This record gives sequence, structure tokens and C-alpha cells, in this order.
Amino acid sequence: MSALVAGVLLGISFLPGPFGFLAWFALIPLFDALEARIKSGASGASLFRLGYAFGGAFFLIGMHWIALLSEVAITVPWLKYPAWIAAAAYLALYPGLAVWLAGILSRRSRVPLAWVVPFAFLAVEELRASGEMGFPWFQPGYTQHAYPQVVQLASLGSVTLVTLWLFGVNALLWRAWRGGSRVPSLAGAVLLLVLPWLWGQRALDAAPRTPGPAVALIQGNIPGAMKWSGKHEKEILDAFLQLSSQAAADSLRPVLAIWPETATGTFLRRQLDQAIEVVEFAGRSGLPVFSGFPDYEVGQDGVVRYLNAAGILSPGSQTRAIYAKRHLVPFGERMPFQWLIPALGKLELGQAEWTPGKKAVLFESGAGKFSTLICFESIFPDLAREDVRSGARWLVNITNDEWFGNSAALYQHAAMANFRAVENHVPLARCANTGLTELIDANGRVTHALPVFQPGVLVGRLGVPGVPTLFGRFGDWPGVLAGAVVLVLIVLALRRLPAPE
Repeated sequence: MSALVAGVLLGISFLPGPFGFLAWFALIPLFDALEARIKSGASGASLFRLGYAFGGAFFLIGMHWIALLSEVAITVPWLKYPAWIAAAAYLALYPGLAVWLAGILSRRSRVPLAWVVPFAFLAVEELRASGEMGFPWFQPGYTQHAYPQVVQLASLGSVTLVTLWLFGVNALLWRAWRGGSRVPSLAGAVLLLVLPWLWGQRALDAAPRTPGPAVALIQGNIPGAMKWSGKHEKEILDAFLQLSSQAAADSLRPVLAIWPETATGTFLRRQLDQAIEVVEFAGRSGLPVFSGFPDYEVGQDGVVRYLNAAGILSPGSQTRAIYAKRHLVPFGERMPFQWLIPALGKLELGQAEWTPGKKAVLFESGAGKFSTLICFESIFPDLAREDVRSGARWLVNITNDEWFGNSAALYQHAAMANFRAVENHVPLARCANTGLTELIDANGRVTHALPVFQPGVLVGRLGVPGVPTLFGRFGDWPGVLAGAVVLVLIVLALRRLPAPE
């Protein structure tokens, strides 16, 4: 029961609303239950079941929006219910592994549980975020997105450091509640809560406030059934051009209009009549258009490969490079592991079967060089870091989150983009078909936003980049640290095993 309570509390902390503070103590019941099982000599399987129960409750609540997906988002509508259960059941394996690992290492190394759990959990979180099936969506640090002071920790060590901080707060509060050293533990918990807040506020106060050039974000609010029907191509393009004309007339004189992921639902760059119309608008108004669109390329083997792409449309832009999404959504945009089992690519589950791009692309603009993260890519810190280290002065995140409706996923997805700005101290423009469309400064604060599920134009000035960050220089060092600590604990545990007779 304690594990379920912990899972429910952490799951609620991911829901829209003022619930992020629940994550400060959500894991205390789990610490309690784990310690009880260790003292009772519970088996490894029992420890795993405890973590799995926690993870099941957590992910069922956090991912409840899968059951609310629109029919446009999933080919066979009734599959969304078993998909919700299956996704939670799969992801719960990771907390199960983390609790098993923490319990075994603490018992055998004799290192107190409060020290072991944060590093064991973080090491497993790193595993969950890795590879073709990587899904770091529910890393606990994201629960703190509403507290900009705390989020500044991400400039030091990504969202991973915020997660480690959260586990540390939980561990100290648990020791203060149950442990023998209550006063020192409580004092440590208070310091761990207060110091990042004070440091973060100081970082916010010191951040540059010089306004940069203006950009225009175009929220078309095009229903998926309309976009993908193939019957409304002209109507959709006209809607985006009309909104862009409003942006071009704005007194701030934006230097770039940004349209969302697969904005018109057409092969915009290659569909000659539409491409000409957009380029003519850009030439006439002086406002280049950066848009997401489906695209394709023909390989040397003659095979046509389809891309979820983005690029600039303006006079002379046909010779410029386009960007192809690098990290595709498994099962949604591509069947994973085709490199291992090619036959998987022939399975038809309604996925798009895009081909992943291979590299970042820097685009020139009146606001400086920028790169783009398409939809799902915004949840991977290393992609944004790679782009900034390559020379991007600001980031664009284009997405089509209509699939989620006005559910928690809409807000969870947008909140993660704030961390990409903080981690690299660069402003970020987020343009979504139905919202959330926002401008975010280099410290992760939303400076402008549009209402969701309404067509609209957001014209605002970008912030300016801040000083280079520790994360930008050293990458995900908290994850490396967690892995190193776990290895040391494994060595201690092995050394203290009884010698064979």
C-alpha cells in the first residue's frame, strides 16, 4: 500500500496545477516500505514487486492521457486503452529495477538506504532515457517546472540534477521522520530545499534582460481530420498565409515567421504551387517562413525515404538544407529495432514510418543562427545541447500536440521545453498547431503565450542568450556520477558477500 501511495503522489505531481511540491515528499512511503522489506530479509523478487507497484501507480496516473487520445492520433481507436495499460506496465519495469537495485545494494553493502536510493534511481532513469526506446518524459525533475528558481539547477546538470536534488530532499525528509538523526536530517532537508531557491533567484536576477529581435509564431489550429484528409490543402495554406500576413504587419517587424510541425499536411517544399505561394509571400512581405513539413529523398539504392522535416521558405531557399527529425517516436513515427530485424518495418500498426535524420542543421535568420527540435525531440537534453554547441544561438521547437487534446500531456510536453532553454541559456520559440505556443527566455521563463485550441499569431521579442552553462560544457555529469556511485556500491556489496565454504 505504501508503494501505491508514493506512486499516486508522484503521478499527481505531474498533472496540470499547483502539484509540483508533492514530489518533495512523494517517495517517503516508498523509502519506508523498502526499509521494512530489507529488514525482514525479503527476496529480490519481493523488492522488485514493490518498485513495480510504485511504478504502475505512477505511470497509470501520469500517462492517463493515452486513454484520451483523439481518433486522429491512433488508427484503431479502441487500442488506446490497452496501449495505456501496456505503456504503464512496461515503464513500471524501471522503478521495479531501481527498487530492487537499491534494496540489494543497501543490504549487501551496508550503506544506508537514504544514500543508495537517489543514485540507484537516477542510474535507472538514465537507462530509461537511453536508446531507440528512450522515454525520459516522466523524469521526476520535470515536476518542478513551475518553480523557476529550482529549474535554474538545470543549467548546472540538466533536468537530471533536478531529479537527483528531489531524491535527496525525499531521502532527508524520510530520515527526519523515521531515522535516529532527526534534527540533522531535517536541517539538511531544509537547506537542500532553500539553497537552490536562493541561488536560483540570484541567477534570475542576474540574467540579461536586453530584448532581441522579434519573431512570429503562427498557431493554425488545424484539426487533424482536416489536415490529413487531402481535401483542404488550399484552405489550410490560405489560413497560415493570412495569419502570417497579420504578423508581417505587426509594429515589432518580426524577422521570421514560424509555422508548426507538418503545418499544412502537404509536401510543402516539393508541392510546386504551394511552395511558390509561400516563397512569393516571403518575398512580398520580407518575412521568411520556417515551417515543418513532410518531405522525402531518394537514396542511391532507389528507395524513397520519407522524412518529418523542417526548413525555411523564402526567395532562394530551395537550395538551402532542410532538417529531418533525428529521434522519432517509437511505434508512432517508426517501428523500432528495424536495424536488427528488418521485417519489423513491414508491420502495419498505423505508424508513419519516417526515416530518421542524421544530423543537426543550423539555419540563418535575422535573429541569428538557430536549430530546431521537432515535437518529441524536445524531451532529449543532449539534442539541444549538441545544437547549441554547434553554434545555435536560439532554439525552435515545432510540434503538433493536437493528438493529446486539452489533456495533461499538452502541458507536460510544453513544460519540458523550458528545461532545454535553461540547460543551454538560450531562448526558445515553441510553435504548436493547437498550443501551447510560447516564447521562452534563456532562463526558462515563458514571456509570451497563446491560448490553446484557437488560431492565433504571437509576435514577440526573443530574449538574448546567457552565459555558457556547466551542462553545456560537461553534459549529463549527474547521470555519470550516479552510474559511478552504483558501480562503487556493487563493488562494496561483492566484497562483503560471505566467502564460499
